[in-house]
Amino acid sequence: MTQTDTSNAIAIGLMFTASALLCGSVTAEEISAVDSALDNAKAPPAAYIEAASKPLEKPKRKLRPSKAAEDYRRRIEDMEAEHGAYGAGIDEQLMGLASALQRSGNHEEAVAEFRRAMLINRVNEGLYSLNQVPMIERMIESHIALNQWEEANDNHEYLFWLHAKNYGEKDPRMLPIINQLSNWHLQAYIDEKGATLFEHLINATNLYALAVDIISQNYGANDLRMVEALRGLKATNYYLATYTGEPQEAIVINAGFAGSGNGTPERRAQLDHYRMNSFSSGKTAITKIMDVYQKNPSSPPAASAKAKVELGDWYMIFNKWHSARETYGQAYQALWDNGATNEEIDEIFGRPAALPTLPLLDEDREALANSYVTVSYDVTAFGKARNIQILSARPEDKVSIRSRVRNVLKRAKFRPRFENGEPVATTGIVQRFVFD
Repeated sequence: MTQTDTSNAIAIGLMFTASALLCGSVTAEEISAVDSALDNAKAPPAAYIEAASKPLEKPKRKLRPSKAAEDYRRRIEDMEAEHGAYGAGIDEQLMGLASALQRSGNHEEAVAEFRRAMLINRVNEGLYSLNQVPMIERMIESHIALNQWEEANDNHEYLFWLHAKNYGEKDPRMLPIINQLSNWHLQAYIDEKGATLFEHLINATNLYALAVDIISQNYGANDLRMVEALRGLKATNYYLATYTGEPQEAIVINAGFAGSGNGTPERRAQLDHYRMNSFSSGKTAITKIMDVYQKNPSSPPAASAKAKVELGDWYMIFNKWHSARETYGQAYQALWDNGATNEEIDEIFGRPAALPTLPLLDEDREALANSYVTVSYDVTAFGKARNIQILSARPEDKVSIRSRVRNVLKRAKFRPRFENGEPVATTGIVQRFVFD
């Protein structure tokens, strides 16, 4: 992936339009100033324009207002009477009001008041004021509470855009917001939140790659801050490799990328390219983690050897048993050579470990709510579950939970137990899977 590709995928111009100012009496000069600033900004996504262009009407109150909320309203009315609807400091009172509404569960009304606070802040401090950040972050919390995933996603992207306007995309001060946004996209993909899941996956991959580039350029190729971003790349490449598609009608390209000239075919082609290279890209990320730990004198003890175990796991996940076996053996010896304790080695190699932590069971968690299954199974030296036996289950008459757990274990891959550096079979493992 080139630097230009990364920049195009990340540089998303999200901005409220001037018509969002219709929530109050706004002068023509104010609207003109906003229009002029927006002309110089990158094009916002169409969906965001549509949502932001609606007048900010006062929402209907659904829950009884708290005393704190009423106190804020009185102060706001007094300030408006004295200083006008856009007086300095009113945004802070609106922030307090919205937070009080949020705490009492009035999330729709809270969102409206957070937006109103943002408007006043922009009028007084400018479109790119970073004092909007707490308002946007709290608004995201209410969007999530309301299951408004697209709105939450748009505001996450707006946070990135706002910071990029202040610092520039490659500034190291961007790292916290890049980390926040990349984690959001990855978690949204895992939780299947949003209309187009593969966009979350591509965005997360591009953002983690951007973080790696920024850290390398500003702090050096062996800075320990690289590890978190590289592990993010490892995770996205696993999900790229296991991505099975989504309904065609849900594949609507995020309008935020329209400015870069990417359409549906291009984004699908990018996804296919990433998927085709997912094994090698994940392997490269893990190898780089090993290299960072090995060359940085501040690394934790035996960190590089432990990262080598991750590489063995990666081979195992992709059914490359011989490479996994060789890598595990090297990691086992490296742990001894680098001063790892018996407890640390036993934690890694003393028992079979599911790879990667049986994610398929999580997919069934909702269907299996308030259920449990106790199962006995063996794990071969090649990391396969055998002799699977259901010992007990609740509810007892629900056959589906037994068959689901059995099927998951059949498909699962394990890092086998090791003795004296050699993989060995493990029999009679008893495990209870509880679904809350």
